[in-house]
Amino acid sequence: MRSGQSGLARRVLCRMQQRRGTSSRASTPAAQRTNAVGIPLLGPQLQQSIFPTTRFPPATPTQQRISQAHLSQQGITPTPTHAPTVDFTLPALQGQTIDEHFQRIGRAEAEPFLSLATQAAEEIQAGLWDVPMPDRWIMQAGWTRYGRDGRVERVVAPDREDRVLVFDVEVTMQDSAYPTLAVAQSRNAWYAWVSPYLSGDSTHARHLIPLLHRDQGGQPRLVVGHNVAFDRARVLEARRLRKSGVLGFVDTMSLHVACGGLCNQQRAPWKQYARAVESNDLGYLSAHADVQGLFDTSALNSLRDVARHYCGITLDKSARDVFVSGAIGDVRRGFAEATQYCARDVAATGQVFSRVFGAYLEKCPHPVSFAGMLEMLDAYLPVDRGWDEYVERCEHMLEELTRQVGGKLRELAEQALRCERPLEDPWLRHLDWRVQPLRMTKGKVGRDGRYVEGGEPRPYARQRGGGRLAGKPQWYCDLWDAASGDIRVSVRARAAPYLLRLTWLGHPLYHSRRHGWTFRVPRGEFDHKAGGGGGGFAGMTPVASPMDPAAEDYDCVVAGDALGVYVKVPHADGAQANCGSPLAKSYQAAVDDGTLASAYPLARDAMRLNALCAYWVSARARIKSQFVVWDQPGGGGSSRADQAAAEDPATRTPLGLGLGSSRGVILPMVVPMGTVTRRAVEATWMTAANAGRGRVGSELKAMVRAPEGIRFVGADVDSEELWLAALLGDAQLGGHGATALGWMTLQGTKAQASDLHSRSAAILGISRGAAKVFNYGRIYGAGLKHAVALLRRFNPGMALPLAQQKAEALYRATKGQRSRRAAGAAGAGAMFWHGGAESFMFNRLEAIATAADPRTPALSAGITGALQRRVAGTQHMTSRVNWAVQSSGVDYLHMLLVATRYLARTYQIDMRFALSVHDEVRYMVHERHVHRAALALQVANAWVRGLFSFRVGIEDLPAGVAFFSAVDIDWVLRKEVDLDCVTPTNPTPVAPGRAYAVHETLELTGGRLEPEENVGDDVGGGFRLADWSPVLGAVAPGDVDGSTLPLTAVDVAAPPDDAWLAAQASASKPRPSASSSVHTRIVVRANTSTQKKSTK
Repeated sequence: MRSGQSGLARRVLCRMQQRRGTSSRASTPAAQRTNAVGIPLLGPQLQQSIFPTTRFPPATPTQQRISQAHLSQQGITPTPTHAPTVDFTLPALQGQTIDEHFQRIGRAEAEPFLSLATQAAEEIQAGLWDVPMPDRWIMQAGWTRYGRDGRVERVVAPDREDRVLVFDVEVTMQDSAYPTLAVAQSRNAWYAWVSPYLSGDSTHARHLIPLLHRDQGGQPRLVVGHNVAFDRARVLEARRLRKSGVLGFVDTMSLHVACGGLCNQQRAPWKQYARAVESNDLGYLSAHADVQGLFDTSALNSLRDVARHYCGITLDKSARDVFVSGAIGDVRRGFAEATQYCARDVAATGQVFSRVFGAYLEKCPHPVSFAGMLEMLDAYLPVDRGWDEYVERCEHMLEELTRQVGGKLRELAEQALRCERPLEDPWLRHLDWRVQPLRMTKGKVGRDGRYVEGGEPRPYARQRGGGRLAGKPQWYCDLWDAASGDIRVSVRARAAPYLLRLTWLGHPLYHSRRHGWTFRVPRGEFDHKAGGGGGGFAGMTPVASPMDPAAEDYDCVVAGDALGVYVKVPHADGAQANCGSPLAKSYQAAVDDGTLASAYPLARDAMRLNALCAYWVSARARIKSQFVVWDQPGGGGSSRADQAAAEDPATRTPLGLGLGSSRGVILPMVVPMGTVTRRAVEATWMTAANAGRGRVGSELKAMVRAPEGIRFVGADVDSEELWLAALLGDAQLGGHGATALGWMTLQGTKAQASDLHSRSAAILGISRGAAKVFNYGRIYGAGLKHAVALLRRFNPGMALPLAQQKAEALYRATKGQRSRRAAGAAGAGAMFWHGGAESFMFNRLEAIATAADPRTPALSAGITGALQRRVAGTQHMTSRVNWAVQSSGVDYLHMLLVATRYLARTYQIDMRFALSVHDEVRYMVHERHVHRAALALQVANAWVRGLFSFRVGIEDLPAGVAFFSAVDIDWVLRKEVDLDCVTPTNPTPVAPGRAYAVHETLELTGGRLEPEENVGDDVGGGFRLADWSPVLGAVAPGDVDGSTLPLTAVDVAAPPDDAWLAAQASASKPRPSASSSVHTRIVVRANTSTQKKSTK
């Protein structure tokens, strides 16, 4: 063990070694353990490590009998399976159970920041932070302290004793992304930071805000802000390669979203009601009294709305305009007002925090939830010179492809001009063919009636095109580009689809001002096919137009076409949404399968080139706005601030980030709880697509490259939310895989077509990949109507009756049938699902979603107040069921992050969090520690799966899900280590990384997390990623109260209701259908560890 380990780490490791001698020693594989339905379980050492004591009874004979009958009815015959087993002893639990273990390590990783936050919220509410705001702000570079006693002094950073700061940063966006000024408040003082660029002491804006003293002395500092990731990105210590263990961030916006956030469907009525309140529209308020509960419970996410909601504070945001549209000189001239504006935001944020933090602790009482949020706000993405080269390549190719597409569209425009009878053309007749007249000067006439010399009429010099557009139709003139002095046609031009002669299902497109893009179908053909003749028009409703030309919605084309009908081009958001552009990225699949087509080879080329640059067009603004800070000016930075800093001798030295002269770092703007399901939100990195050969710029993630001596280590959780949902059903029958959904998730394989996705694909007659969309949508609460619309989107030519039939078959086989509970039974009269593969799961999800106080099974996190039954009633069931699944997925992520951090701290593994995308985590790890980090991830995953099982009353774990299928060790950020990331802008393949299965990691580490003997503090390379030094106020897990949360989310303590279980399993006589193969019996005879998980 290292001599430099912290006291906390030494106490923990000593306690663990006293209990087990060694923490993670591999052992000889044991005989395969299986449960009653043939699911392979953990080896005995692993099972004992995770579940050392027995707290819950095993499945009853009745539960086992119902399970066997249910599986048989669903066409599943479990048979014994054999797979190589992995069995070794995990590190000792910190407590008697896995539940107590997470209570203790969660509290240990949350401290001292959890106590600091709790104390600060209480102090603010008690008025102990009421330090008078300064009347006068001094414009001097760096930090200035304004004390409670009126003293004003210049300081290097806020005082060490001020452990909690409420913080806000302002940026002059027109000048630079670097900070212009910042204000912080503590219990004892106000602080203001002024950029040397603003004060005139520097020629450039390249300055970051220091929040810590060079010798912080282990004093922790908690920084509270609204959307605090924006502020964190401008903090010096947050940019350093070596993570500071004493600096933590809390986001009040995330706290609010978890407690009182709104789902998408609630935003519009909330806004309308808020406007009525503001304008005192008593009529509207009376007519919409049902929205008052929602308005009183929730708010939008901006500081202005949140401050009004929680504190009754009205914020004037008009002063913000100087930072949005002004220059640095404008801020300098209005310094006092600008600083006062920032200070008012800080004061409001503090008041919001004091009220919302207590509500958050009630909503998310487990310390792991808070500790996980702290870790999510520590994202860190290193880049090198390749970043700027990547942006330049993409911009250059976009310019070139745009030129090529524009050239082809211009050819088509010139060709359209030559059309002799355009009004008879199905496309061109919709263009505006009114001729642009040539505007001439009046001319000067002599007494003889002739023009005087030089007085002849001349074209007006300032008319569009300088006269070149004379005689041209209006649509052609609308394409004129004054900058280039020529016409310019882009795919975004309204004329483009007409020039391309686009068709949908072979029918010409037409743009309606009210309905967006439609396609015209001859009326006779439509009536025949809509009446059952096939062709995909059944159920489609043609758009209509009033016949009165004076009507607002009048459309002369639709109203005057007696021989044709016009049908909206389908939109991903449903029948009510309009297609704004058929050439948008979302319609690429329709181009690929020929649904959207053109007879012109030239048009096909234009569409192909447009598809190539569609990704970059949609993402370029977000990617180009990434705030990259380079360690040394001129080391790759291309911003004006970096260039100016490189030219200034006084600031030419590196910032001291520890990255090296040619490297920089991006801090993603993560909102750790950005949706009502508490999922994290980030606009660029969490939505980045995988690299594709036909998408310019899609190699984005691979531009994040580890510095020398560092590797990315991470993994994807296999079928995370599918397994979590299935577990809720299995728990009712007392064992893993006891329901059809659970069995298919754990044992089903793609090769044998026995997994959920393969079975759904067989019912719908679609690909397995497409079936995943249906399955996850259904589990997230989507109904039959959504499935019908989705099926027709995948198959545009499918008739509505056939789509309805297939969707009903799918839902009958999966969710089952809907009936009422019998009289005399608990919950008599309530609706429930029965007879389907997923009936047990859906009944449990709906029970959670409709409870008076819904809670997640694992960490007892509550639903936002806006979706509680007292506010939502029976509405928004899709969002509420979705919450039950996705919020459990968030619990999973938080536990994984906290457990990994605990192991890294305990065993001094040099690693820091880099990024998480829902079920995917990536860490930066010193290359000498990568295999111990991989083992730590595997151990953490086994613990997390174990806690979920424990919390639903099952004290065992399937061997197939306990560990990641592989842990990736890579040098760039990407989804899979073998993706070559070849794209049009990156023709050179990226060298592969390596994925390690758990048995390989055990061989490489000997099953030990402890560092090698006789290895000192210096891990090599002259740098450290993590600072595991002692922090004042931190605690060891063994010092935490081991009391556990009550198991209220799922009542595992109650004896099973055999009649209720049997009712869910029962099914009426199956209806004969073309999809009866759903009940084909499946017999799985073997399942080897080398098979890839079917639901990955």
